[in-house]
Amino acid sequence: MTIPEFSSVEDLIRGRVPLPLPEEIGKLGGVTIKMASFDQDEYDALINLLDKTFYKNSLASAASIVAENILPIIDLIRVVKTNTKEAFAGVRAKGRQLTLELLTADVLPSVWGNANPANYEYTISSTGSLDYIGSASSPVKVGEEEGQIYLGFIEPVPVPKINKLAMNKNGEPYPYLTIDWSAKKDNIACLPEPWIFPPESNYYIRVSAYKTGDTEFTPIGFRAVEGMSVLEL
Repeated sequence: MTIPEFSSVEDLIRGRVPLPLPEEIGKLGGVTIKMASFDQDEYDALINLLDKTFYKNSLASAASIVAENILPIIDLIRVVKTNTKEAFAGVRAKGRQLTLELLTADVLPSVWGNANPANYEYTISSTGSLDYIGSASSPVKVGEEEGQIYLGFIEPVPVPKINKLAMNKNGEPYPYLTIDWSAKKDNIACLPEPWIFPPESNYYIRVSAYKTGDTEFTPIGFRAVEGMSVLEL
């Protein structure tokens, strides 16, 4: 995809989503699973949330990663919707209606080995492998009425310190991925395919640091959750 200097997510995905999407059995993250329907009103609510809340005035390269993965994002919402039985309503979600929230550090149980993290800031004191999100002994447990998706990662500090990623899902290790930062724009790395964690799954992520120093290595991704779960700060 050719990335313009800036474009809305809606402009980037126009024509990619064949609405309405019916209830069906499909594949998500390599797993055959039931997916609920998804209509024009839900699509409009999703685009409004992405464009006006998350990606307004953002880097075009970040918005383009979201646009390229719009169908997996919608499919994750559809899978969660089969449990909640309520529509996706975005910023207007109430009760069991669904919305998305960013994968900020505070919605995860541990980051860099620290419980109840406030952010992704960390000082790496030695090179080698590190627990990043969750751990083998304490993986992230995805709830019955939520799902999570990772699309890529961004390093806000000028000099990246992380060059490898390894993910374990439901006790199964996946091959590690290498990041060549010299080929990345804006210090943003897109995953070859999304890491998708449907309801009641668990996972953890480890990284390899090839330099020491400060990092703010941050995922580009979302949680699909019920509106009632994001009412209190």
